[in-house]
Amino acid sequence: MFRKKCLTRMWLLGGSCIIGVGLLSACMNSASPEVNETGMGAGGNHPAMTPAASANSKPVPSAAEPSEGGGGNPENTQPALSSSAFPYTAQTLASGLNVPWEMAFAPDGRIFFTERPGTLRVFEEGELRKNPLLELPAPFISEGEGGLLGFALDPAFEDNGFAYAYHSYRSDSGGVENRVLRLSISGSKAGIDKVLLDSIPGDANHNGGRIKFGPDGYLYITTGERYEPELAQDQESLGGKILRISKDGSIPADNPFRDSPVYSRGHRNPQGLAWQPESGVLYSSEHGQSSHDEINIIEAGSNYGWPLIEGDEAGTGRGEQMKLPLLHSGEETWAPSGMAFITQGPWSGELLVANLAGQQLLHVSPGTGDKKPSAEALFQGKWGRIRNVAEGPDGTLYVMTNNRDGRGSPGTADDQLIALKPNWK
Repeated sequence: MFRKKCLTRMWLLGGSCIIGVGLLSACMNSASPEVNETGMGAGGNHPAMTPAASANSKPVPSAAEPSEGGGGNPENTQPALSSSAFPYTAQTLASGLNVPWEMAFAPDGRIFFTERPGTLRVFEEGELRKNPLLELPAPFISEGEGGLLGFALDPAFEDNGFAYAYHSYRSDSGGVENRVLRLSISGSKAGIDKVLLDSIPGDANHNGGRIKFGPDGYLYITTGERYEPELAQDQESLGGKILRISKDGSIPADNPFRDSPVYSRGHRNPQGLAWQPESGVLYSSEHGQSSHDEINIIEAGSNYGWPLIEGDEAGTGRGEQMKLPLLHSGEETWAPSGMAFITQGPWSGELLVANLAGQQLLHVSPGTGDKKPSAEALFQGKWGRIRNVAEGPDGTLYVMTNNRDGRGSPGTADDQLIALKPNWK
């Protein structure tokens, strides 16, 4: 496929600029599935549209150039750090991982994490256990962006040993679908307890896959539209949505649509979920078609516009006003994935978003009151493709690289689990 480099810009709604995040990103003249998480859409591309930026939006010229959606650990690349002192020190905890996707922290100090090819593993007492707790059996499949993705521990894990996982599988019809399992973990073993939700649309790419328990105790699930953009607007489809279910798989009585797990719709391929600690407001990260990656504030029952609008475009559908993002990447590509609010230390209340094609952590100050949102790049190009970021109970931040996912340039240490240890303790 022909590719070219182009100078790009970044947009932020609400009248504030994005600082130091500019990139020379990969721009392509055609779409294909294999480059989806570099930001390029595949299938279902709608006609090109010119973003109608608000009068106060301020584009920031590009400043640095990563490889074209690739990863690896460039030896001579220095991180583009915040203008303020970064209050953490990086330390590699584990290397040689196989496309790690999600992590969860147990009360006893264990760190559970998934690897996309189908294994559930654990980091315990300062070391990575050699044998996985679980290797998913058929009908599990790992193709393209699909596989074992999201993972979450039950809020009462210490008492019941339950955990939850999102994975791709081969359906009876021979296609690809996704489902949510409840697992039972005991000692060094884990097993499948029950299927909570299945028949979620899937494909080689655009599977969504993040699952998180909200402060309300319900399980939230991001799903992709598998290259069928119309699914995102189809109220009866589970594709292109954020879903919300109870721990037993039942539908919460206060869900916005009666007898439906759908919580919000109009999403393309959302891969991040995080709640602002003080307000409890839900944020999500979402892949745009070839740019215009988004950070959204999620409201129950709302429509986020895909494929009818993206970026700054305004529009209506089903007689409703569609939601605009808090911020988006403009004409460049982040390919945002996991995200986390910091709850401790001098950066408490700040949001971090892992970027795959952007090869950085995006540091977002959401803005409150008269203060406008802003964003900046951290560790740009230092670790290659970054899949996830999470905060541990003691305030340590954990970063997962994904240079072995088929789109990166893996180094000998990839993939890695990296700890950002607090300097403020």
